[in-house]
Amino acid sequence: MGVIGLGRLGAALSRRLAGAGNRVSLYDLDGDKRRAFSGAQPPTELAPSLTDFGHDSDVVFSALPDIASLRTAAFGDSDRAGFALAMQPGSVIAHFGSGPYKDVLHLTGQLGSGGIGLIDVLACHAIEDDGDQPVDMLVGGFGDLIERARPALRAIGPVQRVGAIGTATGLAALRGYVRAARLIALSEAMLIGHHAGIEPETLARVFDGPIATGPECRVLANGEAIIGSGRDLARTCRALADAVGFSEQIGVSGEYVAFAHDMLSDALNGHSGGDERALLQHFTAMTSDA
Repeated sequence: MGVIGLGRLGAALSRRLAGAGNRVSLYDLDGDKRRAFSGAQPPTELAPSLTDFGHDSDVVFSALPDIASLRTAAFGDSDRAGFALAMQPGSVIAHFGSGPYKDVLHLTGQLGSGGIGLIDVLACHAIEDDGDQPVDMLVGGFGDLIERARPALRAIGPVQRVGAIGTATGLAALRGYVRAARLIALSEAMLIGHHAGIEPETLARVFDGPIATGPECRVLANGEAIIGSGRDLARTCRALADAVGFSEQIGVSGEYVAFAHDMLSDALNGHSGGDERALLQHFTAMTSDA
């Protein structure tokens, strides 16, 4: 088995696969990340090149951030040959990254011409490097390809097929839309509460409790909220853009998703940092200006 992309997700995937007794080959286009995995435990093997990585892997787990990065690694560029060119017909690539949806379909056709299958995977919860709890996965793709990859995926958790290729990527994009809509609603509610003279501690109890659903509002102090520290607003915006494309690709208007995307993009572009605090600062600034 192979894992390409040695960030946080790649590290968690490789540790679980190796811990289940599998022979695991690793690769990353970034030489520093490859060197950081030297001597990793449980034992894994660093492939010397993308070609070697592809040749040694029957099932590849892609922890690359999006489908464009996977295409570059699979087919190469002017500097190196891609790993898919060395894989044997009948091999499978499991993509854990984002879309866009139409690009997932396009790459499926490109890989299929060489006898290589592609499935897309949505993990229902974060796959942690320091945890062993099984993670439910929703998978899109042909049933026979999913069955071929299922023994490898079992090291992560239970697998449920949810539809054709691209379905899991579309679900991930829609999940980003739901998160964004909740962020916007929470920001508006905080502003209303602030102007109504409600104490920040009271708002925190409401927004952190069972009354409110959505992102956890962890800290409210000095009139400022920090939502989901460590979350990346730029990533949420990209998921929204994918959700627009997914809805339009299947013949449904993406108008409402696009509205949320525009609001978040405006917040992101107006402030440095790119975390979710920028959204609240943006709304606060709008109210002050008014």
